[in-house]
Amino acid sequence: MKKRKVAAMTALLAFMAVSLAVTADQLLQFKRTVAFASAEASGAGIPVLCYHSIADNGGSNEYVVSPERFREEMAWLSGQGYHSIDLKEFGALLSGKEKASGKEVLITFDDGYKNNYAEALPVLEEYGFRATEFLVTNWVGGSGYVSWDEVKALRSAGWDIMAHTRTHPFLPLHTASVQRDEIAGSKAAIERELGTEVTAIAYPYGLRSEETMRLVKQSGYAYAFTFDDGWTDPGQNPYLLKRLFISGGMGLEDFERKLAHA
Repeated sequence: MKKRKVAAMTALLAFMAVSLAVTADQLLQFKRTVAFASAEASGAGIPVLCYHSIADNGGSNEYVVSPERFREEMAWLSGQGYHSIDLKEFGALLSGKEKASGKEVLITFDDGYKNNYAEALPVLEEYGFRATEFLVTNWVGGSGYVSWDEVKALRSAGWDIMAHTRTHPFLPLHTASVQRDEIAGSKAAIERELGTEVTAIAYPYGLRSEETMRLVKQSGYAYAFTFDDGWTDPGQNPYLLKRLFISGGMGLEDFERKLAHA
């Protein structure tokens, strides 16, 4: 976990360090894509919560939310009248086929930590909530990560199981062939194991280029989620959707402010 935090914080430095191995065109595409995403307006939309690990860590890692804090946040959502939605409902709201009540929330988890099954699932079931798990497929069954049996149990509980690549790489740093293998390979593995369609992916570290986005679309995904902090807006590019990062260091008041969309 500590390694992931360091890796995420130094993602841009890593990109610069190896940029000599990337073509000038790819670098330009990456910069242009990021600039485009940050310039998008954020109108009324849907809060998409981004969690990672649910465990006790003494607040030392922003990617880890304690079980007590997670329960407190879910209790607050329930008390405020929020109801969780799945990706099918999310798509209907985003496209305007269904009208939003203003109390929808899409709860997502990245990476596939075992504690998403052991700690988060019981709390969500208590409040009648569902979630979406963005799974790093090559990590399934590894130490600290869910097994395929646990993934199937999450699916049976109403969770959507979506892709987060095969090995969680810095996608824009790789060739189109490697990116395609990560993007399409993760989708294929989940569909093979579960027999369900995978329609969404979350970019590892939020990093993407225009080439990455093109490969995601070509691989059959309808949506791609970034790590750009903000509400999901119907006007956003479906391959540049924002999420609200929920940090382990946040108090309940901070969480409430995240949901208090202007």
